[in-house]
Amino acid sequence: MKRIIVFLSFFFTVFAVVFLLSLLLPSKITVAKSVEINATVETVKQQIIDFNNWKNWYPAFSDNNFTVVKNSTSNNQLVSVTLTDIRGKKITLIQADTAEGKVTIKVQSSSSSKVDYQFILIPKTNRQTELIWNVNTYLGWYPWKRIQGIFLDKFSGEQYVAVLRDLKVAAEH
Repeated sequence: MKRIIVFLSFFFTVFAVVFLLSLLLPSKITVAKSVEINATVETVKQQIIDFNNWKNWYPAFSDNNFTVVKNSTSNNQLVSVTLTDIRGKKITLIQADTAEGKVTIKVQSSSSSKVDYQFILIPKTNRQTELIWNVNTYLGWYPWKRIQGIFLDKFSGEQYVAVLRDLKVAAEH
């Protein structure tokens, strides 16, 4: 009986320490990737704000395992798309803000993490554009989510680089 009490005390102590340490970790993680594109800011911006162009560079739009439903307003302006995978999981991309030099896309899904994409367009000389893609992930207060956030760039960073490479090709042609 004494061993069980010692084990439970040890277990709860470790859990409490991990929980308290996780509170020191940030609840928002930003993974930032950038690319220089040989096209004007307006050309690059059109690739981002027009969801019809996403099939040229965003993998889920050309993946046969996803169904893409375009949601338009009354004046036929495409403001969001819903991607549904073969298991029925839905992801909705909503164009939230298209301020000067910046485009924000909100990502809604059934996961507990809130995500938004922020594309920052910086004009360069010779009709070039530097594109910075910030993927902002809001992790909440769950300790396991905050610990997972430490490794977010390691898990998904290469995928973001590949997407930017495809966006560069699409904008340059």
